Amino acid sequence: LAQNAIPFLAVFDHHGLPLHLGRGQRLASPAQRLALIAAEKGCTRPGCTAPATLAAVHHVREWAAGGTTDIGNLTLACDACHGLVHDGPGGWKTIVLGPDSEYPGRTGWIAPPHVDPSRTPRVNQHHHAPEQLARTLARSRVERRAWLSSERTQGSPD
Repeated sequence: LAQNAIPFLAVFDHHGLPLHLGRGQRLASPAQRLALIAAEKGCTRPGCTAPATLAAVHHVREWAAGGTTDIGNLTLACDACHGLVHDGPGGWKTIVLGPDSEYPGRTGWIAPPHVDPSRTPRVNQHHHAPEQLARTLARSRVERRAWLSSERTQGSPD
């Protein structure tokens, strides 16, 4: 009976909305798109300011290459940035950053060698201002403590 069937696994959230569709469906579900909008808020290519309303769902590992339509393999990319992702010369790559990354689970964009010879994956911070602010404040506190500590050391009599 299952010989001609297409394997299909769907995982649902606590509201019954599908988040993981495996290879049974190429297009993201409305629930997946809403989850991406909530998490990413816009195009994920570094430097792009396009909001989620102008972004399409992109498979990080391309569907044609065996990528799944699971929330962990999907990201948002506006049409202009989506067109930059390809295997040809000058093509950008996308990856999901690992648990040891500064941004685990986020989409890293790798520029072509002529743009970034180091091919360092980068994330878009534009849509994550509170995250950036928290990091900046934490760094500022550390620098202030170090400065105060050096002032005390330099100001004390020997």
